[in-house]
This record gives sequence, structure tokens and C-alpha cells, in this order.
Amino acid sequence: MTYRVEPAFAVRVAGMPLAFLRRLRTERTAELVEQILDADQWLSEHGDALSDALHDVVGRTTDTGLRRRLINLRRDVFQGRQPRSGVDDELLTQLPAELAEALTDWQRRVHERGALIVAAEAELPAEVARQRHAVHELAADPAFQRGLVLASRDLYLSLRKASPDQPDRKLERKLAKYLSRTAAKTSPYSTFTGFAEGRWTDDGPQLHYAGGSRRSVVELNAFTQQQIPRALAGWPEIRPHLPLAVNTSVVEDGKVLRFLGHKDGEAVLELANTPTLQRFLREIRHGADRTYRGVVGALAGMDREDRSAQIAGFLDQLIDIGLVEIGFGIPDNETDHLGRLAAELAGFPGDRVADVRATLLALRDDLETYGRLDAPESRFEQTAVVTDRLRQVYARLGWDDSGAEFPKQVFYEDVLITGGAVTGRLESWRGLFDQLELVRRMAGLYDRFLPGRIAAEAFFADRYGAGAQIPFLDFYRDFGRAAGNPADTGSRVSGADLATCYERAFPVPQIGLERLDRLAALQQRLVAAVAEAPVDDAGVRHLSSRAIGEFLDQLPDFVSPIESVACYLQPIAGDRPRAVLNELMTGSGRSRARLLRLGRRTGGEAFAPPEAATAPRRYAEITGTVGSNLNLKHPLTHFEISYPASTSDRPPDRRLALSDLLVVHDPGAGVLRLVSKGHGVEIMPVHLGVMVEFLLPPAYRFLIQMFGQAVPRFEFIKQLSTAAPADEVDGVRRYPRLALGDLVLNRAAWVVPSGLLPRRAAGGSALEHLIEVNRWRRRHGIPQQCFVRAVAGHGNASQRSRVDGLFDKTRKPVYLDFGSELFGHVFEEVAASTDQLLVFEEMLPGPQDLVPGEEDGARATELVVELTQAGRDD
Repeated sequence: MTYRVEPAFAVRVAGMPLAFLRRLRTERTAELVEQILDADQWLSEHGDALSDALHDVVGRTTDTGLRRRLINLRRDVFQGRQPRSGVDDELLTQLPAELAEALTDWQRRVHERGALIVAAEAELPAEVARQRHAVHELAADPAFQRGLVLASRDLYLSLRKASPDQPDRKLERKLAKYLSRTAAKTSPYSTFTGFAEGRWTDDGPQLHYAGGSRRSVVELNAFTQQQIPRALAGWPEIRPHLPLAVNTSVVEDGKVLRFLGHKDGEAVLELANTPTLQRFLREIRHGADRTYRGVVGALAGMDREDRSAQIAGFLDQLIDIGLVEIGFGIPDNETDHLGRLAAELAGFPGDRVADVRATLLALRDDLETYGRLDAPESRFEQTAVVTDRLRQVYARLGWDDSGAEFPKQVFYEDVLITGGAVTGRLESWRGLFDQLELVRRMAGLYDRFLPGRIAAEAFFADRYGAGAQIPFLDFYRDFGRAAGNPADTGSRVSGADLATCYERAFPVPQIGLERLDRLAALQQRLVAAVAEAPVDDAGVRHLSSRAIGEFLDQLPDFVSPIESVACYLQPIAGDRPRAVLNELMTGSGRSRARLLRLGRRTGGEAFAPPEAATAPRRYAEITGTVGSNLNLKHPLTHFEISYPASTSDRPPDRRLALSDLLVVHDPGAGVLRLVSKGHGVEIMPVHLGVMVEFLLPPAYRFLIQMFGQAVPRFEFIKQLSTAAPADEVDGVRRYPRLALGDLVLNRAAWVVPSGLLPRRAAGGSALEHLIEVNRWRRRHGIPQQCFVRAVAGHGNASQRSRVDGLFDKTRKPVYLDFGSELFGHVFEEVAASTDQLLVFEEMLPGPQDLVPGEEDGARATELVVELTQAGRDD
């Protein structure tokens, strides 16, 4: 077997049962609308034949009065409306018997349609009133309101003041969107979603989910949390006692010293490697007392006269540019950051320190109190307490707490599901995982970083020579200079082409490199093969596992499968495992690293500790959170790359300094490798935080993009799904569902230009609009329940490299129910948000497809399953 399934998987569970959304339907009106449209369809289908038959009769009739009555009748039949005076028996006797019988049947159907209209007009207002009450009843759920407190403070306040007896369409529309988000989606990093751990087993049911209790984990904004100790490190009563360290990226090159520092942002800086600078660095690295005061004192003691002030000033400059680092030594992934900082401050003198320490401890208690509160109104009040306390911290630090200086989101909350059980019988899923393995291998062809690596290898070989090796920082500097200069680099790859391959790798740049030409041709072959796959009567394009496998077997060596992928799957209930693939990301424990840390914050019972050797020994995660809660995680890899301005609690022998890393050219394989000088092994950097790679600091991103694990470009699934020309009706393009065995790769989709959407007619009634919108929906086969995204455009050139045209994710999908008058208003809001395109996508799994779970009903559930290439454990 070419892959293994990691034994544990993450589970994301929606905050409400999906069935709750049924209460937001105007159910009876929706049924009547469907019957009206059925009647319209019947009248339309039979009206043409009747009109033609009447035309023949009119042509043979010489009686002027009868002829006029027949012409009027024909006009009414053609327009599908009830004749003003009806079809009387006298008139019917003038017609052939078969035509008279058909007209009688037609008149009956017209009358029935009229009765349906009357019934719907009477039903809709009553259902809208019931719907309004249902919105308020669902929104009164404490768990929903707890999420709303953080997600939308203004909406929560409006809800508290609103009455279900007083219509407020704007409020109801906003609540409907949040309720549908809570019930129909597994939104990440939100109090509307719960996180649990699952395990694969050797026996038992194919998938079993028993919900447990929900536990809140609350944490201060990571960027703010990071800045507090940095500010305190400048206090005169603290600074002298703090330890110093030399930036781990320092490379000495004769008379020049290079390092990754900060000057108007992150940058490679160079300083003259003077004897004075060497003395400073030597004392910081090897001195008896490596604190700020100890280093200043030792250096001052080397001179006959006391130059402590000048020495301290120069040292401050080195700290400011990042060559020297100072801090409390608190690891970036510390689970109790505020508590640890307060403990460190206890050893420093002065009332000011004692005051800020007390305030930080109070802030810590305020956050813990918030997590223990159940009542939404108590939580709302506690948010003000936390915010005011943080403002007190700002005041004590001398910070401006107005405008952009104060965090918009003071703290974040995650909800862990503990005490439950999620298990799956591994062998029953093996067939579906075999299909996922094909996707893992296919994704290597669409590694978003591969074109940049191919171009970088050519640039490296031409600049330094085949088989050369140079310090990582030097290559990073030279690459950046070349990519920033569009002129000729003296290489096969110009600066402009180098930048294009690095930043905008889709479609594959054609710059004269043979490997890039082959990569583009292979992608085109796969697209063509998918386009030829048949579409069945149910509108599903089925790919052949054998054909895909044979194609993948022919890929060249430079196109490698993604070593480890996290597959985001929504299971579909049935007698065998079926699932929809929502997303692909890198694996190596990335899907669980953040949750493991959250579990540690709850005492460790939520998630089991990782197994030994979770990732191959050559994998190395990178220190630091980049000031984002998304990157707070539990350590998983054997090695860690020490990134400047970050702190680790790893043993020194497992930390790799940036200065320890060499870039080595392998001319045989035609690749660049990252090697640790100290350990003599190739290193693969991995990003195990959840922040997307493109938002990482430049050198961090460069490490991942050039030498890290390949990152699957999930948009390739969208490209394959649109490989064949769409079925197009009146400008609306329909793309079929794409399936590989029991794995749904892509849901059916409809792409609609904004100008073709049905609009509410001026002066028209709510029922008339509901009928016309559903007439349009039925014409194009769009399901009654679905999701819609507004596409406002494709962004700038850099963004266009990371999205797939009309299938970009510039807007989040919004749940729609065309059987709900309320969601009709949601649809209008989404339609009004763009003048470009709307993309509708089928809802799969639907309410009938969900795996049974918690006692109050089945919920939308997503499994995050990791597949890893077999034999890559060393």
C-alpha cells in the first residue's frame, strides 16, 4: 500500500442540528408555489397544442361572432389565463369532441391554478408571521447567543431589544444568515462550531458519533499578547535583568555580518563585522552574565573609563534592528501566557511592575471567568470587563487604546467537545481512502509551489554552479534581489520570470524551462481526460480510478505526490462510506496541532497526546506564531527551526538555527535541498499553524515554499470540474457533480451572470416574486436548498495566482432555501453584492444524508483525515 491513514482525526461539528432550519421555511406556501409552477408547466405544455387546434377551427369558421369568441379563447389559452366569461357549453358544442374535452380539462386546470394562488396569498402572511417567531425562538438558544456575543455584538444587542411580534426584516435576515451558518456549516475557529477527536478502529460501526459536553477555551488576542512582554522589556526596572541572545540567522562573511532583522519590516540586513561588534556578540554568547546589565557591565569593565551609557545605547540599537534579542524567555506556544508572564514579573522590583502584574493577573482571571459563564447576557457583560481590563493594561504600558491601536477582536473562543466518542472502522473506509490516495498523488501535479522551485533550481545552478552549497540566508537574499529586479539575472530565468513563478504559479508560467513545459502539458492531459469522462442521467461525471491511476503512474520523478495531506471530508450516510471532499491542506499533523494545544489548556482530556514519531525526523516546524491565534499549536516534529524574534522550549539539540541551514544543489535530481550543517541531514520545513502560507513573514514563507512540504492547490479540483464545456441555458452554465468512486470531488454548480438573476418587480407582491424566483430556479435545475457565493471580481495580479477565476473564494458561501420567503430576502442581498457572477452549489450532504449524532438531531459534520505516503518515517 502506498499510503497510511493517521490513527487520529479531527472532527468539526456544527453548532445546531440542520433540521432546525426547516422551521425557517414557509413550508405550506412553498408547496403551493410548487403546485402553481406544476400547473403553469402543464398549461404551457398543453397550451401550444390547444392553440394550434383552435387556430385550425378559427380558419374554418365563417360565423363572425363565433369566430371572435374563438379568437379570444385561443388568446386566453395561449397566455394560460382563465377566460373572462369562461368556456360555455354552447361554444364547446361548436368544436370537435376531442378538442372540447381538452378545453374542458384545460379550463379545470386554470381554475385549480387560480385556487392555488388564492390559497397561497392567504397562507403566506400567516407563515411569515410564524417564521418570524421561529427565527426568534431559534435565536434564543443560549449556545447560539453565546456565539453571537463574539461574532456580532451589534446583532446580539438588536436581538435583545427586538420582539417577534414586531416585523424587522433587516434583523430577521441577519439572524437567518447566522442561524444557517451555525446549522449548515462547520465554520472553523468559531464558537458556532465544536471540535472533537476521532479514532480509527479495527471493529465497530463504519462511523459512530456520540456527542459529549462542550467546553470553552478563551484566549487573548495573540498579537496583543506578544506585544505586552516586548513593551515591558523596555522598562528600566526590568530591562537590566533580562537575558540576551544573538539572532539565530547570523551569517559571518569575512568583513560583513548578515542576519534576518527588521527595518521597515522584515529584511536581510548587513553590518560591518568590526572588532567592537564581535566583542558584543562574544559577550552575549559566552559571557558569565548574559543579562542586559551583565553584558553592559562586562563590556564596560574592559575599558579604563566608564562608558556604560554609550555601550547600553549601542546595545539598544542592536536590539532595535533585531541582531540581538531580549525577552522573558516565554515560549510562543505557552498555554498560560499571561500567567507565565506574571510569574516572571514577580521577580522584578518596583510598584509599577507590581501594578501591571496585578492587572495582567486580573485580565487572566477575567478571560477564565468568561469561559465559565453560560448565560449569554453574563458573557456580554464580561466582554466589557475584559475589554476595560485590557485598556487598563494599555494605560499602564503607555499605549494608545484608540482607533487601530486597540485590537478589534480582544480575545478568541474555541469550543471543544469532550466526553464523547467519534470512531470509524478503518477497513470499511478503505475503498474511499483508496480514492483519496489517488487525489493525494494527483495533487502533486498541482503543487502550488512547484513552478517556483523549478525556476529557483535553474537560477541557483546558473548563479552558483551545479552541486554548489551556500548558506540559506545568502540564497534568500540573492533570490529576493533577483526577483525584485525584472532585468536579466545572468541566468536562464529572468528576474521577472522568477517572481512570476514564485508568486503567480497558475497557470504554469511558460518561460523556456523544459520542466515547466512538461508540467503544463501534463496538467492539460489530465484536464482533457476528465473532460471525456461520461456524465450519467443523474448529472454526475464519473472518473475512472483505473485511468487516473495509470496516468499518475506515468508522471516524471520531478512531480512527486504530496507527502502528507489533510482531507476535509463531509460523510454521507448510507450502507457504505461515501463522502464529499471539501478541502485539501498539508498534513503532518497540521490538522490537529492547534487542537492538541487547546486540549492541553483544558487539562488534556479533550485530545489524546500525539503518537510517537508523528512526523518524519527530517521534518522541522518553525518557531513562532506570527502574532496570530491561528498559529498557536502543540509541537509535533522532532526538529524545530528557530526563527528570529521567537522563543521555543525545545531542547537545544532539537533547535536548528537559520545560520545552520545550507542550500545544496542536487544536480542529479535537479532539485534544491535544505541541509542542517550540525546534524548532517536534509531538513523539510513544515508549517503546522493554520494561517495560510501567503500571509507568513517573507523568509518564513520562503523556507516553506522552496524547501517545505508541497502544498496542494485545491483549486485544481475546480479546474477539473470545469474541464468540459458547461451545459448552458439562457446564459446560465451548469457543471455536473464530479465523483471518483464513492468520493465526491466537487458538487454540482451553476454559474450565473448577475444581470440574469430574477429581480423583484416594482409593485409586485411577495408571492409573485416567490413564484418567479422558483420558476427561474426550476428552469435551470438549481436545488431548492443550496449555497451561493457572490464573485465580485478576481483581484490583483498576485491574488489571481491563488484563485481560480470564477471559482475563487472572494466571498463565503451563503445558505439558501428557495422554499423560504425569508431566505428569498437573503438571496436578494447576496445578488445585490456583485455586478459580476453568482455561483450556486448543491447542498451535499443534505438533511437526509447526515450521519446521526447528538440527541437533538443530526448535525453537519466534517472529518479531517490525514493520509501520508508510506515509508516516509525517517
